Amino acid sequence: MMLSKEEIKFIQDHAQDDPYQLSLSKGLNPELHLPSLIAQIQARQKLIYKLPSWLANPEIYFPPQLNLEQASSEDTALFKAGLIQGKLIDVTGGMGVDSWAFAQKGNKVTYVERDENLANITQRNHLLLLGDRIQHVHGDGIDYMKHHPTDWDYIYIDPARRGAKGEKVILLENCEPNVQDILPYINKKTSLLIKTSPLLDISRAIQSLQGVNQVWVIAVKNEVKELLFLKSAEATMDPQIEVHELSLTKSLIFQGKLSEEKDAISPIGDLDEYLYEPHAGIMKAGFFKLAAGKHLHKLGINTHLYTSKERVLDFPGRQFKVKAYGSLDKKWIESHLTEGKANISTRNFPMSPEEIRKKYKLKEGGPWTLFAFQDAHQKNVLALCEKCPAN
Repeated sequence: MMLSKEEIKFIQDHAQDDPYQLSLSKGLNPELHLPSLIAQIQARQKLIYKLPSWLANPEIYFPPQLNLEQASSEDTALFKAGLIQGKLIDVTGGMGVDSWAFAQKGNKVTYVERDENLANITQRNHLLLLGDRIQHVHGDGIDYMKHHPTDWDYIYIDPARRGAKGEKVILLENCEPNVQDILPYINKKTSLLIKTSPLLDISRAIQSLQGVNQVWVIAVKNEVKELLFLKSAEATMDPQIEVHELSLTKSLIFQGKLSEEKDAISPIGDLDEYLYEPHAGIMKAGFFKLAAGKHLHKLGINTHLYTSKERVLDFPGRQFKVKAYGSLDKKWIESHLTEGKANISTRNFPMSPEEIRKKYKLKEGGPWTLFAFQDAHQKNVLALCEKCPAN
């Protein structure tokens, strides 16, 4: 777990090499254990954008691939750390990125991990990055709380999303450990912050947790990375849901409640001059009607695309100028896409972008986006669009 100077040099010298080709090489350095070093090179190549501060330290030793997959990125970890303050226990410490971020923000952090090897790796990495600012415990997090009663301000949990046989699980109650086992520890002083997979159903999770205070949908470059749930003794079944895009200076792009979505009225109309595709986080939050706001029409009951005659500059998502409108017809496609190239997006449509591309022999790319969707009259149609310039 501690890299020697020779091992660090080997990793740095081969940082850009193909790991597979490197594994076939013979006689590079017979004194070094090549497989373990190749694993470190692979990890660093995969984490170059996810953990830049960690990669900047050549002594950091990365755990196995499975631990890397569930670990937070620096951006998402620091966002979480900005939500809370005080004395915190991370009961599913893992690779320790979130604990690192919590400590970075000045919180008093206890990290607990039951995998002894992973706990040792993380403790050493934390020492390299932060010194001794985090308390490390090898053991079961819930069991530790049971035998070490403390007035925590926050309990943080990122339950493992794999079953006993290594299969991926989505439902909160199927994750390990079961969040239900932590609910008794919530009181007037202690709140619970939960990180979950972006695939989790938000409404179902709120029901499973018997209410929460707030939900955050966290995205980076229009890709939802994780969901966060905050629960205290004063939880509600109708919490505020915020959508954040971390690539923006002002990350909050939308907020609302599911009750507001239920009561919202979104008119449905035919395609006009502009077409709008909502940010992925808004769709994840389930704000299909709220996304239309006061100025847009939906293109179909279950088609989550929107339209307007005048451009709405502050719409949270991609905006397009409509150039042509027609049916899924080979002649129409060939007459409008003379170069045989377009980006393709589908909504509530019987074919996938790949199927359309294959059937009509279209190449990917170019300035045009071809939207395929079901319109207000339940007809399958196409819209050829050009992306609007940034505001």
